[in-house]
Amino acid sequence: MTSQVQELLDGVEAGRWILPSAEVPNTVSLARAISGICGGRYDWNDPVADELRSLIGEPKHLVFVIADGFGMNFVNTLPEDSFSRQNLAVENRAVFPPITGANLFALSRGEWAGQHEVIGWYIHLKELGERATLFPWIRTRDGKNLSELGLTPEIVYPDDPLVSQYDRHAMSLIPNELVSSNPTRALHGSTATGYSDLSDASTQVVGHVAEHAKTYSHLYWKNIDQAAHQFGSESTETAQQISTLESELLKLRSELPADVRIVVTGDHGQSDIPDDLKFAIPVDDELKKYFEATPSGDNRTQIFRVSKKNRSKFVEVFQSRFSEHFFLFSSEEITALELLGPDGINQLTAGRLGDFMAIAKGELS
Repeated sequence: MTSQVQELLDGVEAGRWILPSAEVPNTVSLARAISGICGGRYDWNDPVADELRSLIGEPKHLVFVIADGFGMNFVNTLPEDSFSRQNLAVENRAVFPPITGANLFALSRGEWAGQHEVIGWYIHLKELGERATLFPWIRTRDGKNLSELGLTPEIVYPDDPLVSQYDRHAMSLIPNELVSSNPTRALHGSTATGYSDLSDASTQVVGHVAEHAKTYSHLYWKNIDQAAHQFGSESTETAQQISTLESELLKLRSELPADVRIVVTGDHGQSDIPDDLKFAIPVDDELKKYFEATPSGDNRTQIFRVSKKNRSKFVEVFQSRFSEHFFLFSSEEITALELLGPDGINQLTAGRLGDFMAIAKGELS
């Protein structure tokens, strides 16, 4: 065991960090529980999914709300009589990396990131030979649409969403500006429907439930995450978006029959990063001469591809400069620590993982 692995495990023991876990309520098990309730795939040996399924029950109408970025750091600041605090059932742990893409695909597939392959905002695609920004669906370096480069959602995001197997009428409500995107197609298949604002989405949910004997209504709302990224997690703009969500959830609950079950989750939490704790690698930096490709991943989980002959030197230089603030784990250590899930990583994920991952130790990048 390396000293870095020991440092990580010691920090977890001391409560400094939290690792992804299949032993507590988590994003993957929640997706599996909902799939079973809705008549979809349910062949996993997952006791936590069984517990969550029992907690939710077997309703004929299930409304599943994902409020992007609405983590416990926000829920804990709400009044005791707020909708979210009054109805808090369990604290759900995000998958790693704790970012939107990894967790939305965990909820769509019922699989950990090591199996669903979406391990960063930026992903190195072997089919492209370089880095892509998948949610805007572009080649990162020039913004060229990936479809124009011959890529399809089926190539980049293999496998079908769980919702495609549900035995009830399914509708996934996605903001109008995102509803026709390739990531939305991969996440929700043919069930995606657009909405203009949260009130419009709620109205569509009420109508959907009224029109069909058994339904699954999914609502994805991005505004909390968007406001927190733009203005900060403690901003008035972010607080307003949380207030809007709370109001609409109360309104939705009052307009739906009592036997309709509403399940609300965030996909991850938020953490503001002070400017003096942001790091950049300059264009002419020594480290760059060891790279085989532009780093991928995310700000707090950078993925590096390094030639075999330069790996020892890369590790030496990186750790001499950044070990106070970042772990640097090999892809083998990432797999052994089960950071991408207890089921290991498949071949496609292995190709996207590269050689090393730098993980921020604190609130920095």
